[in-house]
Amino acid sequence: MNKFTGRLGEPKGLNIEPWTPDYEQAPGVKGGQEKQPYVDYGTDRLSDNEKYYSAEVLAKEWDLLFSKTWQICGHINDIPEEHCFMKHDFGKESLLFVRGKGDEVRGFYNVCQHRGTRIVREHYGRARSFTCPYHAWSYTNDGKLAHLPGRETFREEVLCRNLDMEPVRTAVWKGWVFFNLNPDAGSLEDYLGERFRASLDAFDYPNFIRLYDVRQTWDMNWKTSLEAFIEGYHVTSVHHVTLTPVMDDYYVQQDQYENGHGRSIFPFMEPAQSYLARAEGRDDSLKDEMKLFLTAAGLTEDEFPARWQDVKKAVIEGKRRNQAKLGFDFSGFNDDQLVDDWNISFFPNATFNTHPEGVLFQRWWPDALDPRKTHYSLQVYAMKGECVIPSYMPIHPDADREGKRVLEPMFLEGMGGAALGPVVMEDVDFVPWYQKGVESRGFRGSNYGEHEVRNRQFYHEYYRYMNGSREV
Repeated sequence: MNKFTGRLGEPKGLNIEPWTPDYEQAPGVKGGQEKQPYVDYGTDRLSDNEKYYSAEVLAKEWDLLFSKTWQICGHINDIPEEHCFMKHDFGKESLLFVRGKGDEVRGFYNVCQHRGTRIVREHYGRARSFTCPYHAWSYTNDGKLAHLPGRETFREEVLCRNLDMEPVRTAVWKGWVFFNLNPDAGSLEDYLGERFRASLDAFDYPNFIRLYDVRQTWDMNWKTSLEAFIEGYHVTSVHHVTLTPVMDDYYVQQDQYENGHGRSIFPFMEPAQSYLARAEGRDDSLKDEMKLFLTAAGLTEDEFPARWQDVKKAVIEGKRRNQAKLGFDFSGFNDDQLVDDWNISFFPNATFNTHPEGVLFQRWWPDALDPRKTHYSLQVYAMKGECVIPSYMPIHPDADREGKRVLEPMFLEGMGGAALGPVVMEDVDFVPWYQKGVESRGFRGSNYGEHEVRNRQFYHEYYRYMNGSREV
C-alpha cells in the first residue's frame, strides 16, 4: 500500500508501509527540507544511569560541556535599541548582553571587579552605565571602568591593573544572540555548520519579537527533561488528546547534522496513524487546530473544506493566495514548510518548534550544584502584527505585537501549570516519573529505537565532550 494513502486515512487504508529512517517528507523538494544522510549511532544500551543524578557528573558537565558550547540566550529584538541590555543567569554565572550600534551585541560577566558583587539585577533594560550596588564602582556599557569612589585611597599598583568588566564571547545569527564561556572556542558559524544553517534560511527570524516568556525550576535532571522534546515516539501515548488528531508522529523525517544539532519534520494537519486506527477511518471532521491554521491562511469559515483530508492543501493554497493580505512573503518556503512542524535542536540544550510565522523556543540548563534541578525557559517569538500562530504557542495578553515594548519574563513557582500550555503540561506531568525510574537499581539502561535517533545523536555528541575527545 502507498504510504501516502495510509497517511490520508482513507477507509481501510491503515495497512501502511512501515516507516524507515530513510523516510523523506517531500522527496525532491529543495529549500532546506532535503533529507540528510542517515547516521548510524549503533544500538548499545546506555547504562551509565548516574549521569541523571550524580553531582560529580554535573560538575564535569559545567566544566567540559556548558563552558565550551555556544548557548542561545535570547534575541536581538529583546534589546531593540542601542544601550538596551538583557541579563542571563547561567549556573554560577550571571551575564550581561548590551546592544551596540546596528546589530552589534557586547557580552560581559555581570560582576564587579572590585569585590565580585553582581551588578545588574533587572532582566531587561536600557542604560549607558552600570553601577555596582555594593561600593558604587561604575562601568560604561562597553565594560570600561568609569568611576570608583575614593580613588585616592587606592595605591597605584592596584589601579594600574585591568579593572574593566570581563568580556564574554558573543555572536548573533539570524537575530538570535549566542554566547560561549570559552574565549578560545571556534566560530558560531562553524559550530552550527553550513548544512544546519542552510536548512533554516527561509525563516525570517531577524524580524521575530518575543510574545511569551515563562521560567520555572523543575525537580529533574536537565537531560531527562530535554530528551522528551527531541523525539516524537511518546506522542501517541502522552499527547493522544492534544496532538494525535492533527499531527502524524509515525511518518516523520529525522535529520542529523554535524556537531549534535538535529531536526524532525512532523506532518501537521494530518492525524497520527494511531488516531486513524482508533477512528477506523470514519472521522473526517475538522479539528480546532485545523480551523486555526485555515484562519491563519486567510480563509473564512464558509471557505473551510468539509473534510480534514483537504485541510493541508487548503492551508497551502490560502497562504500562497493571501500572503499580501496576511502581510507575509511565503515565496521562500516550500509547500510543506507552510504547514508542518519542524522540531529543531541546538546542541546541547535548546529546541525550536518552528513555523513561518512563529517559533516556540525552549531551553533546559542544570542547576549550579543540584543534578536533580533543571532551570527551564519557554519563550514564543513571532512576526510583528496580528499573525496567527499554532495554539501550543501562547501569547501573553500584555505582549506588544509591534515589538516596541520589551516583555518581562514570568517566574512561576513549582512545576507545570496552565501557563506552559496543554502540550508542554502533558510532558511535565510524566517526566518526573522518568527521573524516578532512571535512578532505580532495577533499570538496566536506555534502549532507543530509530524514532529516537536524535536521542542517540545527542549522547554521541555529549560523550565526545565529557570524555575530552571533542575539539572546541
